[in-house]
Amino acid sequence: MDSLEQIREEAEERKEEMEGIDGFSDEVAVKSREIGATKDTFVEQGAVRAVIDGTLRRPHMGWWRCVFLILGDILGTGILAIPSGLASMGWVLGLLFLFVMCAVFIYCGVLLAKMRLIFPYIRTYGDLGYEIFGFWGRWAVYVVQYSNMYLALPVYLLVASTALREAVSPNSCLIIWMFVNSGILLCLLQTRTLKFMAWYSVVGTACIVVTLVISIVQICIDASTSTTHGQVVSSTGFENGLVGSGDIIFAYSGIYIFIEFMDEMKKPSDFPKAIYTADLILLFCYSFIGILGYAVYGVPVVNPITSALSAGKVKRVANGFLWIHVLISYIVTGLVFNRAVAVRFVKKSVDDFSPKGIIVWFLVTLASTGLTLLLNIFFPYLSDIESLLGTLFSPITGFIYPPLFYWKCAGSKMSLKHKFVAAFVIIVFGVAYTVLGTYGTIYSIVQNVGATPLLYKCLYKK
Repeated sequence: MDSLEQIREEAEERKEEMEGIDGFSDEVAVKSREIGATKDTFVEQGAVRAVIDGTLRRPHMGWWRCVFLILGDILGTGILAIPSGLASMGWVLGLLFLFVMCAVFIYCGVLLAKMRLIFPYIRTYGDLGYEIFGFWGRWAVYVVQYSNMYLALPVYLLVASTALREAVSPNSCLIIWMFVNSGILLCLLQTRTLKFMAWYSVVGTACIVVTLVISIVQICIDASTSTTHGQVVSSTGFENGLVGSGDIIFAYSGIYIFIEFMDEMKKPSDFPKAIYTADLILLFCYSFIGILGYAVYGVPVVNPITSALSAGKVKRVANGFLWIHVLISYIVTGLVFNRAVAVRFVKKSVDDFSPKGIIVWFLVTLASTGLTLLLNIFFPYLSDIESLLGTLFSPITGFIYPPLFYWKCAGSKMSLKHKFVAAFVIIVFGVAYTVLGTYGTIYSIVQNVGATPLLYKCLYKK
């Protein structure tokens, strides 16, 4: 374990980073006075708190590697749902919503980055909630954040299993491939830090790029026989439009683990560079594949778009690369989730690589992977879960908490224009959309009850 002196040196480096950013040295001084300490004492308290928390920072990533980490976590299942999302909303509302969401997520991501510099020792989104609103702030974040994070795992497992089945044996029973993927994921989750995941995400990003290139080529081929070009305004109904907007928000979501990403950066102050770069790449990719897919396949387009491709070897290869990418997305999200669970219940074993620590970590990952598998098997509405994540949890963690926390943290320093933007994001995209979007998604789930058979029933077919 690193010495306390090393941690204090690291905290001093974080303080220098903060003082190099306009306005933040004043904000740190304000927060320091609130707890009755000087800036130096404030930083030292942060260093001590890092030791008490039981796990230590191991900064290693540059901002460019963080871009791959963000893309590896977000780009994949999200982009494959964009054509379906546009089909539910129509050309005008769909494309407008796609661009607006990019701007809003960049804004809220930058706010998180600023607050991470004000509180350089925080390691999770929940830690930020605690620093600003105390005990209830921490748990308000944890309940939403980890519910969001955990419910994303069954979606990843479903998409990965579907892709593997399409690549190997399209007519086989899906549940078999879910068991196969669960075993693979359980082994890969034994890696405990994001250090290796950043490099895995490079591979994951490369795989989704290959998948998209193959899909684009096949979509262009299918365009020769297409007779539809989509609808200017969707005729699928208000509720389905809300479900489609949830798919688009889900495609951008991932903000709930940004602080964990910053925790492993050499210079957290560079994180805004990663946000701008990653989100602009996402916007370009989403717009391109969304426009192309919706124009060729029209309203009937399915999610994921790879399932809409004409059958053949090309479709199998595309799904093979998609499988690798989604596995990596699961690992990145699952790793953060499992570490959070371990810190709450078996803190001493989080960084313990003794035989006992290895066994404890294995049991934690076994429990989460097993529950994810069971949810997939006995709750067959996972396409709606993806929309629910986008309409319920993502707006809270992405649109409500960042501006609300920042307003509380630096309210007196914020301009009237900045306060107006923050209030607009909270009320319109946070509160209003959460209510309407959740209504639309629950309506869709109720409508689909009984329409999808339980997955294990395919094992009994003759």
